[in-house]
Amino acid sequence: MGRKPKTTGPRARDPGAFKSVLVRINADGWRALKMLAIENDATLNALAVEAFNDLLKKHGKRQLVENPLLD
Repeated sequence: MGRKPKTTGPRARDPGAFKSVLVRINADGWRALKMLAIENDATLNALAVEAFNDLLKKHGKRQLVENPLLD
């Protein structure tokens, strides 16, 4: 018997379920983030999701940002 499919929340395959963010940063910041990702065996996307959720938490909001790559 197979696993039950997820029935709530957005799915990475659903059109429009996730939005993209384009960020411009300096070269030193880029290198530091890439190194942090490597050291933590993570992706830059995963680091960004964590940062966005931390920002929401800091301002008393629910942490709703999800990583579509982990779906």
